[in-house]
Amino acid sequence: MAEALEVEVSAFINRYNETFATYDGNQIAKLYCAPSITMRGDGAIHCFQSHDEIAQFFQGVVDAYRREGAVGGPPHDIVAVPLGERSALAIVTWKNLRSDGNIARQWRQSYNLVRFADGWRILATTFHLSGVPS
Repeated sequence: MAEALEVEVSAFINRYNETFATYDGNQIAKLYCAPSITMRGDGAIHCFQSHDEIAQFFQGVVDAYRREGAVGGPPHDIVAVPLGERSALAIVTWKNLRSDGNIARQWRQSYNLVRFADGWRILATTFHLSGVPS
């Protein structure tokens, strides 16, 4: 069971990565529940009530990545933890690479996932922060 979940969650995270590589906030938003919540790398918490809010937010994120020269990069060290029959926690290390192969940005992030009839969607995300919040 745990091995099957690991494969299933890894496939979803890889699909999420491929969707992010489209740089299309609307496509990214389709992989989220509405409402949903995220805590970002700067400690800011965002609550989204609609698909449109999620799409607008992630369009800003991918536009910022482009300005940094990031071209994406595969997920690393994926861990899947079952949370009942229809949900799971996915923990992922991301390395956003530039075209020259250097890391533009790196972080570890957790995703609370919910399984629907048409597949997994993200309910909440948390960047793994270090230090004390200000």
